[in-house]
Amino acid sequence: MTKKKFFKVVFWNIMSLLLFSGLAFASTVPVSIPDTSGSPGDIIRLPILVQNIPPDTVWSADITLGFNSAVVQAESVMFSGTLVSNWANVYNIVADSINMALAGSQTINGSGTLVYVRFKVLSSALPGDSSVIHFTKMIFNEGAPTVSIKDGVLRITPTSVHENENLNLPKDFNLGQNFPNPFNPSTTVPFRVRSLEFGVGRPIHTTLVIYNLLGQKVNTLLNE
Repeated sequence: MTKKKFFKVVFWNIMSLLLFSGLAFASTVPVSIPDTSGSPGDIIRLPILVQNIPPDTVWSADITLGFNSAVVQAESVMFSGTLVSNWANVYNIVADSINMALAGSQTINGSGTLVYVRFKVLSSALPGDSSVIHFTKMIFNEGAPTVSIKDGVLRITPTSVHENENLNLPKDFNLGQNFPNPFNPSTTVPFRVRSLEFGVGRPIHTTLVIYNLLGQKVNTLLNE
């Protein structure tokens, strides 16, 4: 091979390598946090999701999330079952943000969960409150491949359903021992039902049914 031809081959090999690297890093990786909801006191595990990471391109990530500290509190970051479960990691939580630094000797690719972030909904949060869980920093490597980000919203829902005051439900009931024993021609089953309204209250619909040991219905003693 002549010297001129040798340099020509080397030149095109280098150009092909640069072109391949450029195409790989030209891809934009979508990164997102899904919307969710929770009640005061709940623990919420939010995933950071990634899609279509090109092969052999990502070996580190620097992530910072912000949130409304009057509604939620960041508690920890979990890596088990994620794309970066084998990477070294460190995270730091301050009042209204959490920073994560991740790196590994093996690259990641494809789609899946990057990390899980564990939040606690404050007991002082009220239904209707919300917190945007937003990216203030999301960088792979030194800035390539680039990312497109989607923030998530955590909305606060009530802890329980309020009682309908128009429902006439029993406040308590008592079923006594029958007497005499059931081998007699007849037996008496004492019971008491107290209405939720006004202590004793107005009559409410009551049903008293007998079942055998197999759970089969034997007789309805009362349905009124």
